[in-house]
Formats: sequence, C-alpha cells, structure tokens
Amino acid sequence: MRYVLIFLVLLSGCASHSAEHAEIETGSPVVYIHPLLADLSRASLAVLPFQVPQGMSVEQGERVASLFRDVLLGKQAFKTVKLGRQHFGSMEEAAELAGGLGTQLAMAGRINYLVSGAKLGGNRVDVSIRVIDVKSGNTVWYIQQAMDQKMNHPDVSFRHRLGSIFEILPVRSSESAPVMPNMLVKIAVDMAEVMAGARSVQKM
Repeated sequence: MRYVLIFLVLLSGCASHSAEHAEIETGSPVVYIHPLLADLSRASLAVLPFQVPQGMSVEQGERVASLFRDVLLGKQAFKTVKLGRQHFGSMEEAAELAGGLGTQLAMAGRINYLVSGAKLGGNRVDVSIRVIDVKSGNTVWYIQQAMDQKMNHPDVSFRHRLGSIFEILPVRSSESAPVMPNMLVKIAVDMAEVMAGARSVQKM
C-alpha cells in the first residue's frame, strides 16, 4: 500500500497543467522613419480613423484611433492630440483633414492584418502608423509593430492523462478579458513611448 501511495504522488507531481493564458510574443516597434532634429513634443496632432483590412468594419478603425489618442495623451507624446472623425484614403487626404482640425501633424494608421484566434490562442495583429507634417506633406514618423499569441495546446500525453485521473479538479476561473483589445493596447503604448522618447528608437 505504501508503494502505491508513492506512485500516485509521483504521478500527481508529474502531471502538467496548461497555462491559463496563452503566451503572447511581441517584438519591439520597428521604426522606419523618425525625426532627426525636430522636437515634436510641443506639436499638435490629429489621429484619424485607422484603415482596416477586409472583414473589419470602419467603426473598428475609429475605435483604434480613439485608443491611440488616449494613449498618446497619457504618455504626453504631443502637446495636443485631437481625434478626427473623417476617414482618409491617401496621405494627402490625411494631411488635409488634419489641417482642417487645426493641427500641425496627422496620424494616418493602418491595421495591416488582424486574425482572431480560438480559446487556445492564435491571435495575430500587425499595425503601422505614419505621422505626417501637414504643411510639407513629409512623413516624420513611420512605425510598424506585429504581435502574435502562441497556441496553447493542451497536454494530451499518456502520463498527463493517467495523472489527471487522481487529481482534484480545480475550480474554474471566470473568463479573462478578450486578448485582441489587450494586444492593440500594448501596441499603442509601445508606439507612444517611442514617440515620447521614453523608449529608444530602433530603426531598420
């Protein structure tokens, strides 16, 4: 009987649990263009609705723009940050719309792709932003960042299945917050910190 108990304890200790939240892999924002000398922290910026890929509604692009506006204000990346309501088609249009709002800069953002995964993970998102000088039409910032959530495959090994027979099932936790909005928030914060100077510029 003593050896049976030891065997059960060993099985229980070896049984692995899958992580409650799938791991998210994120690279640092990649900066392709950045201001060399000009200090833009005192400039005014208009954040326009983000362009979105097929399958996403324009309202989602507007919500992402609102998110970026809030994060940029919180990080104090620019003196004034306004939220534009009109959608742009080209960089010239973006500059014109920002000029109509009385700002010096326009942020023209795009969600390049957004893939919603399953409960086991697999979410992917790629975002790029371009900050344009309204007067000259020049791009002063161009930043892109991608984020992936690993698939959290359950352990279906024989050892795990055998050990789980003798385990006391844990109390199930409530559903966590949706992953995709959190990924977009993380990207917005990363990019805002780069533009605010709180994070070093990594140029390709």
